Amino acid sequence: MNPTVITLSVVALLFSAFLVSQIWTRYARRGDLVSAQRGQLVPVDLEAFENLTEPSEEEFLRTNLLPAEFRRVQRLRIRAAKLYIAALSQNAGVLVAVGQAARLNAEPEIAAVGQELIQRALRLKFFCLFSLLRMEAALVFPVLISPSQKLAHQYTVVSYMAANLSGRATA
Repeated sequence: MNPTVITLSVVALLFSAFLVSQIWTRYARRGDLVSAQRGQLVPVDLEAFENLTEPSEEEFLRTNLLPAEFRRVQRLRIRAAKLYIAALSQNAGVLVAVGQAARLNAEPEIAAVGQELIQRALRLKFFCLFSLLRMEAALVFPVLISPSQKLAHQYTVVSYMAANLSGRATA
């Protein structure tokens, strides 16, 4: 069989699994979705999320657990990281709405920060989608693919911008 066909089949299968997980996640946690639609950020423990995606933690587990046990634990860590990423993605959507409101402000400085917030929040949302796709692949290959640490830092930057923006708008 052609390697290209096999590769495309695997990618299509992973993408289908990703879409199913997105739909299931969206409808399984109605409470979080309702609070995100109200413009409220879902609380996220970034320290715990960073711990789940820390390469040294993964290496520690890899060296101290049997291979089968490591794969089981790594899959649990990946599932937990996916929940954090879903919350970060919802929060990115809320931050886009905050940026859109700020972009309409009469003060040019606030409008410019609002535009930048929109761009960064959309980038964060895209990165969350990409990370969730990676996580789906990591569930299949927990030894080969590890979660990314960059997402927590990007979220911190965007949420700081939004907090700074709300401080300017009320001042």
